[in-house]
Amino acid sequence: MKPTADAKQLFAESEALRRDNQRLREELDELKILLDNTIAHGEAVEDQLADSNLELAKEKKKTDDLLLNILPHETADELKRWGISPARSYELVTVMFTDFQGFTRISEQLTPQRLVSELDLCFRAFDDIIGRHQIEKIKTIGDSYLCVSGLPTSNPTHARDVVAAALEMQKYMHVLKQEKQKHNEPYFEMRIGIHSGPVVAGIVGVKKFAYDLWGDTVNTASRMESSCEVGKVNVSGATWELIKNRFHCMHRGKIAAKNKGEIDMYFVEAELGASRSIRKPGLPVKAMPAPSSAVIDVEPEASPKGKKRAGGTGSSSRRSTRS
Repeated sequence: MKPTADAKQLFAESEALRRDNQRLREELDELKILLDNTIAHGEAVEDQLADSNLELAKEKKKTDDLLLNILPHETADELKRWGISPARSYELVTVMFTDFQGFTRISEQLTPQRLVSELDLCFRAFDDIIGRHQIEKIKTIGDSYLCVSGLPTSNPTHARDVVAAALEMQKYMHVLKQEKQKHNEPYFEMRIGIHSGPVVAGIVGVKKFAYDLWGDTVNTASRMESSCEVGKVNVSGATWELIKNRFHCMHRGKIAAKNKGEIDMYFVEAELGASRSIRKPGLPVKAMPAPSSAVIDVEPEASPKGKKRAGGTGSSSRRSTRS
């Protein structure tokens, strides 16, 4: 029996559909392979981007860390965000200057590499100390070290923090001196000067810029340092007013400072917590509890002609003592 025309047509259509279905399957397989390859490529690109982003993040952190080694955090943020950071005035901060005694003489005994190594040893220790006392390092100038507290973020204990750090720095230098003496090696001895007052702080220029301070307060702090004695911490009357209830100080009297006239100066001897004690040069300290309104007169030993009050009728002869 021969197939009818309808059967032949149906068979032909069925065969055409089978071929179309096969072709579609092959195209679908090709598309699946293409899709898989695209996904794999995308994942590879993502991995590369992730690696690149990680490297960029690492490099950005290095740049940020380097910037923060040069500038205070707030100033660095302003520069990154706006491209500028205007100088600002601060009404009351505390500035510290340090300087090594006889640096030129000692430098002649050391090789350049050894000299830089010794400076680096000291300045790294200073960096660590001020970092624990809310103090901003400004710069080193040869063998001098300049730092400040109270900016760019306000700090109500700026004077106390700077003086505490200064005492710790002198203690470090004393221990280092003892170690050097044991090995018969040259050693540094240091003077520290501190003053409190207003300053202007900021950056100038666009190349090799640096954060710096300007104002009479900086000059006076430098004078405090140059008027200091080796191994001591010398503060001005302005700073003493801010720390007098926290530190044991010795009033040196009014001392002439270059281009400044006579300035009240004090040697800071120790931290006393909340108590206040002042000693005049050469006189013993009378430590006794007293109410806030009490006044203690410090007198020298009696002379053959009788006792006389130290300092005459000047204000330095009478000091209020508060527990």
